[in-house]
Amino acid sequence: MIKYLLTAVLWVSCLLPTHLQAADTDKGDAVTAPYTLNSCLSRAEELFRANNYADALIFYYEGMSMTANEEIKARLHFRIGECLEAIRRFDFATWHYKQAIRGKLPELLVSRAIMKLEHLPELAQTEEATRLFNRAMDLYRRRNIRDAIDDYLASLRLMPTLMAQDESGLIEDAVKYLTFLSESKEREPDRLLKLATLLELRGDVEKATETLQQIVIIYPDSDQAHQAEEKLELFTQRRTAYVEPVKPVSALDEVYGNEETLLFNETFDFRNAGTISRQLENAAFTLRAVNERPGIPPERFEVFSITLGQGSEQREFLFTAEEGIDQKNLSFVSAEVKYTVAFTSINQTRGFIQDLYGDGRRAVTLFSNVGVHLKIERRLD
Repeated sequence: MIKYLLTAVLWVSCLLPTHLQAADTDKGDAVTAPYTLNSCLSRAEELFRANNYADALIFYYEGMSMTANEEIKARLHFRIGECLEAIRRFDFATWHYKQAIRGKLPELLVSRAIMKLEHLPELAQTEEATRLFNRAMDLYRRRNIRDAIDDYLASLRLMPTLMAQDESGLIEDAVKYLTFLSESKEREPDRLLKLATLLELRGDVEKATETLQQIVIIYPDSDQAHQAEEKLELFTQRRTAYVEPVKPVSALDEVYGNEETLLFNETFDFRNAGTISRQLENAAFTLRAVNERPGIPPERFEVFSITLGQGSEQREFLFTAEEGIDQKNLSFVSAEVKYTVAFTSINQTRGFIQDLYGDGRRAVTLFSNVGVHLKIERRLD
């Protein structure tokens, strides 16, 4: 029993500041709440170290209501955040980490909370995307295609890579369902927009374009017409136009404020040869998908290059389909600007070209899709 009590006191010491630990045992103090708080937090720590996070939360929340000390409250917010993160309630965990940072939290715990806030929004978005995707698959198995479509598209906006996990046939059945679905005048633009999106996901860009044009012509004043126009504009830039992935919010911005350091932040998707080049203030970039040999099949390309920087301070990254792209991220710092490139998709396929030095055609490896996310920031250091 004595050993248990000593261990409990040690556990609580990480939550109670040193000067308050001493005051906690002062019998001359008329306030008796710290003793009750001490017992509550001892039990909470015991449960936490036993990985019983759900029950530990009960005692941490109880401890929060038993003290007005800002230093203890900040530590409790941090511990509650850890419990919620462990049980995958990432949104709630993020809120408590923010509260901890805003309070009187020791520097060591502040740095840990910042690290957590940097990745929790992405985890929360992944969790929600997975939930929606699984629900869509369940609805599809029960032949509730209407509701499955909404959850499926919502999941892809949050996490486009989920499409690679889909072997259900939902897209094909959803296209058929929406093609023959009869809707009211008010809901017709939404049906057409979903149909266009699913046609594009199926790879039928021509029919998707025709459907988008119908929305613009027949329902010009609808919200869907505006979205259709944006998609059509992307098509004219020789890019796919599926809804841009939703980017996780920056939890740290809400704590420290959003400084004006971001110069450019956009995703590009190359499915055939083409060039995208921008000149910004103190920054520039060129993305190029090219073919060096004649006779390359349509919507295929041999070489993909990225040129970052301007003037004499430039760097080029060159990739060939034969060698592939074995990097997920690239970065380049030029003067006061930092460029960060993340490859969102890399797809290769086999194509056939005329062999100039032999007979007939020969097979070659080509790019069928390269997606990149480019972020350009102004350096503050």
